[in-house]
Amino acid sequence: MKKLSSNEVSILSNEISKRINEVKYLKIKSKLEKDVDFKKLEKLYKEINELNKKVNEKRSLNNELVLKIRNKYNIINVSIGNDNEIKVMFNYNNNLYNDIVLYNIGKELNVDELINKLVEKYS
Repeated sequence: MKKLSSNEVSILSNEISKRINEVKYLKIKSKLEKDVDFKKLEKLYKEINELNKKVNEKRSLNNELVLKIRNKYNIINVSIGNDNEIKVMFNYNNNLYNDIVLYNIGKELNVDELINKLVEKYS
């Protein structure tokens, strides 16, 4: 007689559990079909699935619109926060970093002047 590996024991255990569940389900299936709470649960699952389908359709439309807006205005992302405020992320970070480095070369750094110039340039 062969000793089973832990992987084989796990597979065997899963198969046995699956079969036990099938037998137990068949024993109570007719009772479940008549049960008032089970019928409510079935109805609720159907409603939830319909709502999820609608939510997924809305998410898909949302993603399409976000992509259109991103491409139209050359921005990284646009969203509306929980506070109903529009949030936008722009594409300038690499250039901004480079400008800060270039502005700092061979000059005494005036932070306020640097900030004002770069805000004016990128806004």
